[in-house]
Amino acid sequence: MKYSINLDDAEFINLVNLSLGLYKPLKGFNSKKEVENIISHKKIDKKKQWTVPILLNAKKKINLLNKEYFLIYKKNKVGIIKVKSLFKIDKKKFCKKIFNTNSINHPTVRHIYNSSNNYVCGDITVFKNYFKDDKNFGYNIYRFNNKIFSNSAVFTTRNICHLGHEHIHKKIIKSNKKLLVCIIQSEKNKFDPDLVIKSYKQLKNKKKIYKNIQIIKIYLPLLMAGPKEAFLQAVYLNNLNCKYFVVGRDHAGFNDNYRKYESQKIFNKLNSLKIKIIKTNEPLLCKNCKTVYFSNTEKCRCKLNLNRLISSIDGKFIKKLLLQNNFAKVSKFLSSEVVSFCLENIKQIQKFKG
Repeated sequence: MKYSINLDDAEFINLVNLSLGLYKPLKGFNSKKEVENIISHKKIDKKKQWTVPILLNAKKKINLLNKEYFLIYKKNKVGIIKVKSLFKIDKKKFCKKIFNTNSINHPTVRHIYNSSNNYVCGDITVFKNYFKDDKNFGYNIYRFNNKIFSNSAVFTTRNICHLGHEHIHKKIIKSNKKLLVCIIQSEKNKFDPDLVIKSYKQLKNKKKIYKNIQIIKIYLPLLMAGPKEAFLQAVYLNNLNCKYFVVGRDHAGFNDNYRKYESQKIFNKLNSLKIKIIKTNEPLLCKNCKTVYFSNTEKCRCKLNLNRLISSIDGKFIKKLLLQNNFAKVSKFLSSEVVSFCLENIKQIQKFKG
């Protein structure tokens, strides 16, 4: 076989997920017709709901159909695709529909505009589970102990746990649901995913409320597609037979591309999945009494409710403070256990080039 297609990191992740059935009902990279259906109707076909096209870029023009091509990732042959169709996309329409913007300030939009407009689909063969040695990988755990998933409420994150997250976690645990913390590893990460897992294991050992939580890792590309990415995560977790999925105020969002709570509202229309959605309000911090509370449904202890005293808890801002070694400010947004962990691992946090 003399033909080949090189995969980037996101395409490799998608290839493995497709091969393991984690994107069911999708079995392969999307065709042009499927892409058009997804963009226009949020469906692969007349019945199967889907929100984000899973594309394979050929990197260069291909003229041969019904030929087998090696799939190459980091110079290694990882699979084969028998190319059935070749197509181009309307990048402007695609990005506006999927990411709500055509601005190249959006990383995924920029990547699409910088890539060749040569896409392929066809039957895929993958040589093995390339994440098999990752003991934290959710699929590996699911194969041997699926009970962990069937009774759990899943909280997905790429971040160190902050007080807003803790407030959500406490509400889930106190409602007698088992909390499953799911760390997402992508081609680009804000924090080292293994360090995030380590931080949650420390919380599990040091804070009573976290004693019975489970911690796993999944692999998904970093799309920043807001509500459409929230649905993709729900599909993935649904395929792991998870019972509940927590969706927050700006799930998988980017800057102000999406309206607040838009990632929750998409499930009002896309309701074909068995997994149940837990919708949470925005966690806020009162600077006066240090209470963390949900907007609209709760109040802080001092009940002053002054805008100048209310702070949103933003993971991006927290990372910025950690990079600056500004523990005086960052400690306002983190529990003492997480502050201690960050102090112990600050060099690893700061050197990580995700």
